[in-house]
This record gives sequence, C-alpha cells and structure tokens, in this order.
Amino acid sequence: MSLRVSPQAGVRRTHAERSAATRQHLIATAIDVIQHRSLEEMSIHELAKSAGMTSGAVQHHFESKAVLMMHVLSELIESTVRSGELWPSSALPPRERAARFVQAVWSLVYAQPRFIVAWNIYLGCRNQPEVLGHIAELRQSVQVRMQEGFFNAFPELAAAPDRDGLLGLVLSSLRGLGLLQLFAPAPAAQPDAAQQAQLACLADWIASRCEAAAAAASGPPPQGRTRRR
Repeated sequence: MSLRVSPQAGVRRTHAERSAATRQHLIATAIDVIQHRSLEEMSIHELAKSAGMTSGAVQHHFESKAVLMMHVLSELIESTVRSGELWPSSALPPRERAARFVQAVWSLVYAQPRFIVAWNIYLGCRNQPEVLGHIAELRQSVQVRMQEGFFNAFPELAAAPDRDGLLGLVLSSLRGLGLLQLFAPAPAAQPDAAQQAQLACLADWIASRCEAAAAAASGPPPQGRTRRR
C-alpha cells in the first residue's frame, strides 16, 4: 500500500514567513531574558547569544535595542488583550459576572510574569522618547479595547456619569496588586490570602455598582396605587 503525502508536507515556507518566525523567536527570547534576568542584561549581544544567532542576524531584524523593546511591548500588550476569556456574559447575575471578570483578568493579565516584564520595560525606557511614544500609543489602544469589553460585560454601568473613573479605579487596583509581585520573595505555592481578599472586595464593589445602577434604572416602586374599575 502506498502512503499519500499531504500536498503541504514538502512546501517550503516563504522568506516572509521565515523572517516573521525568526522575529517572534527573538521577541520571545527577549521576554525570557528580561523575566529571568533583567532589562539591563537584555542587549543585542545577549539576545543573539540566548537565541543561538549572531548579533548581525539579530540587527537584521531589530536595528537597535529601542526598536526591539517596542516590538516586545507590542507583543506583551497584544497577548494581554487578545484573549476573549476576560469578559463574562452580560446575561449572568452581577455578582457571578464580577467574580468571574476579576479572577479572569487577574490570572490572565496581572498575575502573569509578562506583566512584570512590561513594567520593567516601562521603567527602564524613561529616557528613550521613541519607546515612550510607542508605549503611549499602545496604552491608548488597550484602553479603548478594555473599555469596550468592560462595558459590554457590565452594561448597567455603561451610562454611569463616572464610567471612566470607575473603570480606571478597577484597573488601577488590579495594576497595584500586580506590581506588588515585584516585592514578593518567591512565587507562592498557594494563592495569597490577602490578595484574594482584595480581589473579592473589588468584585463585590463592581457587583454593588451594577445592582445600584439596575435599581435606579427600574425606578422607585409605585406607592399605594389602586386600579380604577
């Protein structure tokens, strides 16, 4: 019996596909170097060594560390908002919705090592205007998508006059908890009780705001009305 060979089996990747794969490999290696060592150690030379390439080959794809950092940041932020798992269905009860959202955004975004990597880059590139400009553009893009996703998941809050401040407070609280990981002595084997308590308080606050908004939208109950015959 002869074996059929898939038409795709012998197809070579194009130069563009090989180049894109190499760039992704370099970006992933850069993230690993920053995460396990430091931003200062992440030079073009060190990246080339860690990726098994020459410095010249790396510079063919990223001519400078600043350009590389812009691409690393793009990958980190895109991977943060790419997942649709962040947003619970708006059909769920407010408390279940809020609990699911807080736990999902914590585990998928703020508790991830890539969050600390991103902040290492933010803090380490303060004197590089081209990187800071890129960061500002990325943050604006992420803010728009986070705002859309949050108010689709919590439509009760979409018309709140303080909606921007409300979402800002939610994200700032999560960001602060995430940054506290910089000072943790070692990865904890069990979830931190104080951390989980704060996440529960945040979920409770979101749910309470949803319930209050829904109650206000439905209006006060009728007072002593009688139907005329």
